[in-house]
Amino acid sequence: MTVFPDTNVWLSGIVFPGLCAELLARLFEGNHGTLTSELVKAEADEVLRRKFSRHAQALANLNLLWQQAECIRDAETPIDDADARLVKAAGDASADAFVTGDRHILDCGTRGAMRVVSPRDAWVLLFAPFDSLILD
Repeated sequence: MTVFPDTNVWLSGIVFPGLCAELLARLFEGNHGTLTSELVKAEADEVLRRKFSRHAQALANLNLLWQQAECIRDAETPIDDADARLVKAAGDASADAFVTGDRHILDCGTRGAMRVVSPRDAWVLLFAPFDSLILD
């Protein structure tokens, strides 16, 4: 399954322990294609530098993980809506899931064949069937 984590998922996973950190770790450990774009990198860099200036390690971790993802072409329109550009780029790249915590994006549900899901729903979609096999 090919997954495109939104910028907020990257930031949450890099800066804070918890679900997004575990989600990113499992995406990069498993046989999942993780997609990203230059727009995600630029947004994440800007937020880390502006809000988390003490987190030099977070910036290094972002760079390391981001390099392992497949960088896809950014959508150029709509120029004034970065979220819409990311969703469009993920859909154009045939991602199976776009993972975001942004409610206004989640309310869209699906975009063609691509599911728009929360980090929790992505976890269930990707790993719950395997986790239940381990627990049985």
